Amino acid sequence: MALYPLQPGLQPLGQFDVLDADLASVTGGEVMTLTTASRVNTSTEKAAADVLDGYDWADLGSRVASQLASTSAELPLFLADDGSSPGYLTYFGQVVGGPVGLNTTGGAVLGPHTGTGSGKVTLWGNPGLYAVDVTSVAATFVSSLPNSGLAPGSTIGFNSSGQLAHGSSGAVSGTGCAVFVEFESSPTLVNTPSRLVGGAEAFTRAKVYWHGGLGLRTVTTP
Repeated sequence: MALYPLQPGLQPLGQFDVLDADLASVTGGEVMTLTTASRVNTSTEKAAADVLDGYDWADLGSRVASQLASTSAELPLFLADDGSSPGYLTYFGQVVGGPVGLNTTGGAVLGPHTGTGSGKVTLWGNPGLYAVDVTSVAATFVSSLPNSGLAPGSTIGFNSSGQLAHGSSGAVSGTGCAVFVEFESSPTLVNTPSRLVGGAEAFTRAKVYWHGGLGLRTVTTP
């Protein structure tokens, strides 16, 4: 998984068709918006029955679809669930000369993108607290954890590829859609932080309060 809703009561809006050209780029945790596509299936754009499956009012020959957000003019905004990395694929261990399931070392990623076949991505739009895997945000979002220079309360937006970003990591101007809260380690069944037992902390998630563009849109430059 790359998107983690953290508040009780948060619910996805449902699964929405995504433009075929964007599907392979969705890893989970990206910002997405709505667009239009032809109602005629082509070799480059196909769709099955969808949550949004009526006619687009502006053009009766088109239908509503989702795409990666890239500009400040795009609303409404959603967070993508489903994808290809880091935890949506199917993992298999190596089993050679032993009981099935006992040898799981050297596992390889063999499964397809979760949108393969359906061409759909689950969209979340409710304001609330979410965490996004740091492998799915802008490449330079995290400069040198834990000293990233990004203070709690900073407004973050997204870059031209739909990845969460701040002013120093390529955020498009005026795309503020969330407020940065903190970086966190992946939770485990043990609540004691690694730092309290002499271990090194691995900050793997960026925790944000998502407002979907309905709050301050001026992106913070740390």
